[in-house]
Amino acid sequence: MSAPSIELAKEHLFDSVEQMQQAHVPAAMQQRLLRLREVYTYWLQWPLTRDRDIADRIMREHGVQRTQAYQDIRIIKAIMGEMHKTTKEYHRFKFLQMIEESYNMAKVNKDAKSMVAAADKYAKYTQLDKEDLLDRGFDKIIPQPFKPTDDPSVAGFKPIPNIRERIQKKIRSYWSEEVEDVEFEPVDFNADELFHPQKPDDDEAD
Repeated sequence: MSAPSIELAKEHLFDSVEQMQQAHVPAAMQQRLLRLREVYTYWLQWPLTRDRDIADRIMREHGVQRTQAYQDIRIIKAIMGEMHKTTKEYHRFKFLQMIEESYNMAKVNKDAKSMVAAADKYAKYTQLDKEDLLDRGFDKIIPQPFKPTDDPSVAGFKPIPNIRERIQKKIRSYWSEEVEDVEFEPVDFNADELFHPQKPDDDEAD
């Protein structure tokens, strides 16, 4: 049978059989989705499992060919967002889960020292010994809109009347038709003699 689309798998992966029937999902596709859900759950619990091992598990548990097993893996990875790049949030969840299991095991064994150690790890990781950060509402601050202007009064300065006309008048007062551009003429000099003069010999000094 053909593999379900990623969109179909995302939509119905966690639906019950009754919900899938109401959505008119074919019976064969329902079984495929149930298999994907099982593999999804297993991989979520053991995210470092290799693709090859997952494929072997699918083939062994469900009696499918390797090609179909890797089709399942492709769909599951698309849903999970590449589980070999497991997010820190998942590792945090697993760490707290391991701490809880360690505490419960120590409690069963009546090992008070290990119970305290597990509780201490939990408290430090969740930072229970620190005050909660205050919400100062910085996210509610609305930036002040700024608009460019050539009006100096917005900065508290008194504007000069007819400033543009005065500028043009001043330019005209310095401008003359006799003004002309000149070409640059290089200066002929010895830079070493000018900036690094040689010390005169003793005979010349005398």
